[in-house]
Amino acid sequence: MTKGTHLLRSALLALLALAVISGASFAGGDLFDSPDYDDCPTKTRLRDGQISDLMVARDSDEADEVNVSWSATDASSWGLGANAFDTSLVVILNDGSNHTKTMKLGQRKVTFDGIDTGKKVKVQMAIVVDHADGDYLISDILEMSINQSLTKPAFTTDVMRVTTAAVADNPDTTDDETVAEVTEKTGGTLYYVGYNENFGNYKTSTYNFSTMPTTARLRIGLAHSTEEDDDARDKVDFEAYTVRITGEDGDAVSEADDVDTMASSYTAAANRLVFGTLDAPVDPDVKFSNVRINDGGKIQASVQDDGPTPTGLTGATGTYSASSISPGDQGLSYVAPAAGTAVNDIFAMTPDEHRDFPVDTFSSDETYTITAWAINEDEEVISPVASLSVRPIDESLTLTAALDDYVTGTNADPATGSNAIFLTEFTVLK
Repeated sequence: MTKGTHLLRSALLALLALAVISGASFAGGDLFDSPDYDDCPTKTRLRDGQISDLMVARDSDEADEVNVSWSATDASSWGLGANAFDTSLVVILNDGSNHTKTMKLGQRKVTFDGIDTGKKVKVQMAIVVDHADGDYLISDILEMSINQSLTKPAFTTDVMRVTTAAVADNPDTTDDETVAEVTEKTGGTLYYVGYNENFGNYKTSTYNFSTMPTTARLRIGLAHSTEEDDDARDKVDFEAYTVRITGEDGDAVSEADDVDTMASSYTAAANRLVFGTLDAPVDPDVKFSNVRINDGGKIQASVQDDGPTPTGLTGATGTYSASSISPGDQGLSYVAPAAGTAVNDIFAMTPDEHRDFPVDTFSSDETYTITAWAINEDEEVISPVASLSVRPIDESLTLTAALDDYVTGTNADPATGSNAIFLTEFTVLK
């Protein structure tokens, strides 16, 4: 060490010691306010601009990871001299307790593992000089917070049944509000995966029946989970969900590599996905679902399969089964036109958000993993990640009778034209 460098170092340490004696305090922050860190005098502090652009974001692949990054100028221009080897970048993250990372001056990012989800996370960063008497702050403190107060989105919703028809408050008048019907859960589950607005498993080949959207496409839906704080979604500026679909090789499919959802709407009344009608009483063992579920080797068949179809479940023109397709014994998730407020209607609520993909996004007989997470208007992750594994199997079938669809009801007789359709058996792997 040269004589000049030694004098510079001695002067800096003397001024730092003076800061402790004089009790100077002008750079301290909440997370740096501890016996481990002390402020230095103004004249020894670095000028503004050495570090900037602090960014904090949840990792979309690992829900309990937080990535912190920043920009920095060349440390050799900071005027640290021989003190450079005693100087570090310190990042403190607080999720209810402090997590500290100390890094070399050239580092530009760091990852914190095991960070609590579902709450506000504060991050502070500063340049620190370490010497025999303690650690001294020689820069302003950068600070940023993210509020991950949302729970993960849901790919499913409960299946419900109408138990009481809506009637006028006063039968003698026609303009009174109607009494809302009473509903009950059937014990079933609807998965927001399918080829139309009602998440049916059918798509056209050349037989052009009417659906919404009119052009067949894969639709993935997501529902908001219940938050402990009813205003949580507004407080974090919820913008959308980001969806990623990966194949068996772990790579994202080209059409679904981190794409955002849009708010859902529905053409029928009451924002419902109507299945049909189930005559009371409901069998307590019936488990309705629009997909086939493989729960650890235990298979729960979908509602439209021939064998497990509950007696009395009907669409607009008869039994909810495969009676109108050939070869038989195939599931067909068509849905009856919305029946409004009819008693015993089987229905599920529409998703809050959805995303459409090309109809050929899924290849038959391959397993795909769908992940989704909430983002705010700055594209920051503000929820844990939800995941769904699904395996589609396509089969070309022939209609032997007109197909009822929820948009227009009975379509034209397929005998008057081409009558081939594609059905997809979606198996959800739990």
